[in-house]
Parts: sequence; structure tokens; C-alpha cells
Amino acid sequence: MRHSGYLGIVLAVVLVVLGTVSVSLASPSTAEASACPVHFVGLHGLNERSDLRSPSINATWKTFESAVAAKGARPERDSVTFPEVTTREFVDGTLKSRPGAEPDVNAGVLALEETMDRVAKKCPTTKFVLAGYSLGAWVVDKFLLTDSRRRPQVLAAQLYGDPQWNEPGNEQGLAVILGRRLRTGYPPFADRVQSLCNHRDPICGTGYRAGTLDLTRRIADTLNVKCPGSPHCYSGQVTTQGGHFLASRANVDWNNRLYHLTCDDVVSKAVPVTMRDGQGSVRGRGLGGYDRWEVKIQRITHGTVPRLGDVTAVLFLCSPQPSNFAVQELRVYRTADGKEVGRTPTFHVDALPPQYQSDTVRFNDGRLRADVKFYGPKDSHASGPSELRRVAWSWDGSKFVQEPATDAHKPHRIDLSTQHVTVNGIGPLKIGMSRSQAEQVIGARIPDGLGGPDCKDLTVEGGPQGLLLRFSNDDRLVATYVLAPSSISTASGIDRGSTRNDVLKTYAGAIEKPNTHDLVFAPRGAQFQGKVITFALDHNVVDRFVAGDEKYAQPLPCGGD
Repeated sequence: MRHSGYLGIVLAVVLVVLGTVSVSLASPSTAEASACPVHFVGLHGLNERSDLRSPSINATWKTFESAVAAKGARPERDSVTFPEVTTREFVDGTLKSRPGAEPDVNAGVLALEETMDRVAKKCPTTKFVLAGYSLGAWVVDKFLLTDSRRRPQVLAAQLYGDPQWNEPGNEQGLAVILGRRLRTGYPPFADRVQSLCNHRDPICGTGYRAGTLDLTRRIADTLNVKCPGSPHCYSGQVTTQGGHFLASRANVDWNNRLYHLTCDDVVSKAVPVTMRDGQGSVRGRGLGGYDRWEVKIQRITHGTVPRLGDVTAVLFLCSPQPSNFAVQELRVYRTADGKEVGRTPTFHVDALPPQYQSDTVRFNDGRLRADVKFYGPKDSHASGPSELRRVAWSWDGSKFVQEPATDAHKPHRIDLSTQHVTVNGIGPLKIGMSRSQAEQVIGARIPDGLGGPDCKDLTVEGGPQGLLLRFSNDDRLVATYVLAPSSISTASGIDRGSTRNDVLKTYAGAIEKPNTHDLVFAPRGAQFQGKVITFALDHNVVDRFVAGDEKYAQPLPCGGD
């Protein structure tokens, strides 16, 4: 099982926007919001008739209810009824290029909308948490993607065994594989959705390799799903984690609450700012001579810090008006109750204020970390900052302090010509990284370029020659490609010039078809999950090789035949 590299990932197909109920433009008062209990809504899976009979949904509700009750609240549960779909109907319908389960998914979306409307009619400021298992996860996906009116009422969604699982450059759910993919795109508030997929769950697909053989096996495994016992059954630690995830979002609605901010020390006394849907505007005195501040939340991230426990960092973008500048402010709160712990100190610089790279703000190894761009001597307001630094803060018992300067310097450039290639990447570059993350890791630019319909081969500014980094068209590293004149080798010592026998001996027993022109090394073990190295031979000598996701590990240029 995986979660954020261990149990699961952020679901690639879900769009979640948080906020208050869209019944009116008026924002509910704290008293009004507190009068409406959070409602838990479960959506059942394949081979199930009701969420009330779903072990996965019931276990999630039990954990969620207990965790929320521990904070003094009493959540309520609502049941959604939509048609049962068997695994046979799901597979047969999709394989025959008919809508398959889609009419029933649409019925589930309609039933969910009707349930939410019924509850909101009684108490308009009600917020919801959703739990979708199997087919129910598909229902939640489509609801969040298509219902912009009700979507703001959702605090969080927990998904298990999602047929729409779609990790870029890696695994895909069975609905996606069989041609029923929803419109995809990374959501701006993906931290509100958690999707978990057990290893070798044939519905969501982790642990299976791409290709006809594994697709056939996946379909057979899908038809044989029986709970308990199947990887498609979710219970125990997984549903406990899911219930706690929903509870953590229900206890504090980070996008809709009161904060106290200084606009990064524009003023010394913090100003109260009420956020709605992650945005706020404040007027009045105490704004440092400005008419108003326009504030929005750029990032919400959760983690653990020694002596503090579970905490949440919120990155704010504050724009005093009238002005032509904006500043950022990073504050930390206790996850359980939203009580402020502290903030990171402002950067005292002579130039314009630096800019946090919002998607890099995170907790790691008990520290709060972020990549920040500073203005250099030749930078202007128009061009923006160019000096990228990696900054970390630790908790000293009373406040967050910046780590020694060596941790905040511009990253040292990594010489990739001295690194080794594996199925997981090259040196510090790992399959799945975004291009911006890859640039930060190696301390060098990777300029964009042309490619084919699925990917593009890019070079690193300044070399090395003969190394191409293959990115999917959503800018995720999917393979590394070594060709002339490079002498870069694999971690096992195979490079351009190695013989066929060298490859067969080095990877004995793990070459898929030893007598073919191209030799494919496919390491065993679930942790490799369909990653390979393909060696292209010329007169029985390795001419070039490409390593990474099997779909992209072809020793031809992107778009080549």
C-alpha cells in the first residue's frame, strides 16, 4: 500500500475547490456554521448495493465519527443510493466500448447532489466529507469535477480503489486503461483529496505493469474480486487512516476561517482577516497607510514537528492596495484545533522581497522547508527574482528559526555525468519529479523544447552531452535517455559499448526476451512497478539505452517510430 509515496498519491483527476455553501453570496457567521454538524456521505463500490453494507465505508465512518467526537462535535451520516454494478458488468460494458458503468456513475452523482441539497435545505451552512470506495470513488471523482455549485460545500474526500486512478507517467485505474478516463488536471487544492490504492488492486492498478499480459491478468483478477481477502478490499490501517484524514479536515476548515496577519511585517500589529474560499479582503485602520489588503491562500500543507506534533502551514499572498507589489507570509498552526503556533521570520533583504515557490512549501524531517527565489543584482521587478535558494526552519521551543546559511544557499550544481542510471532515475533525479523540481535538485535549468504527442526529450543547460531527460507532456520526468557521446553507465556498470553478453550476464534472469534486438531489463519487486531499462544494440553492442516508466522507455526520440 502507498500514501504520498507509501500508501497513496494525490489523485490526478479530481478538482476540489473549498469554501462556504454557495446558496447565497453572504458568508455565514461562526455561530451559524457551528450550528450545522458536518455530514459524512459514503458511496459504495462494485458488487455492493449500499454504503451501509460496505465494510470500507462503515470502517471509515467509525474512525471519523470517533475522531470528530473527541473534539466535542457530533457529525452526522447520510446514505446515498444508486444502482449496484458487478465487476462482470463493469468489465464487459467497458470492453465492448459501451458506456459500461457510466450511467450508474451518473446516477450516483445525481443521488449525491440530491442528498446534499436535502441536508443544506435544513441547515444551509452544512459542510460535507465524502468517502468513495471503488465505483463510489468514481462517483466522487465525477462529482468534484463537474459540480462547481456544490463543490465548495466539500471539506475533504477520501477515496479507495479508484477506477479513475491516474498517476502521470505511472499507474492507471482500470476505467482509464479501458478508455473511460475523465477529463484530467491537477487541482489547486489537491490536499483536500486523499486516494489510497492497495498494492495489486486490479481496479486502481498499482503493482501491475503496462501491457497486454498484465491487462489480461488485471481483468481476470477484477472478475475474481471477493471481500475480504482481495487487494480490492480496504480495512484496518487503511480505513483508519482514511477516517483520520477526513476528521483532520472537518475539525478545521483552513480556507474559511479568521486569521491574523501582518502582510509580512507591513504593520507590527497583526490584522484580523476573514478568509472565504481561500480569499479575503480587509479595510479600515491599522493597514500601514493602505486602503485595503487583498489576501489569498497559496498553499496549505500538513506535517509533524518535534515538540509541536501535527501542524499545518498556510502560505498567504498579501497585496496592499493601492500598490503594485505583493508579499507572502508563512504561518504555522496546530492541525487539531487551528491554534497558531508561530510564523517564519521575514527575510531582511535590501532588494525586493523574495518569492516562495508555493508548491515546494512542505514539512520534511521535522522541519518546515521551501524553495525561495531571491532578487539578484541584475534582477528587476519586471523580470522577477532569479536566485533560487532552499530554505529550512526548525522549531527552537518558542519560535521558528532559519537554519544555518549553508542550508539556504543556492543549490550546488550536480554533475550528472558522474551519476548512474537506474529504473528510478539518475542520481538525485527521480522518476515522477516535475521539471521545476528536477531543476531545483540539480541546480541547473532544463529548457523546454519540442516533442511528440506524449513526451519530450530535454537537455540540461550546460550538459552533459548525450543525456536526455524525458518528460511527459504534463512536465513529469518519466525516463532518462543515454546516447552518443555519453559514457554514463547504469548502476550495475553497463554503458554504451557494453556487449550483449555483458548485459545478459549482469542482469541474468531479468531480461524479458534475451534473443531480441533490444534487451529489456525488468527488475522484479513491487517497488519497481513497471519500470525498465531498454538497451538498443548495434552489432551486439549497446548503442544507447533508456530507463524509466515502461511506456516511455523506448530508445527512440519522443514521437519517433
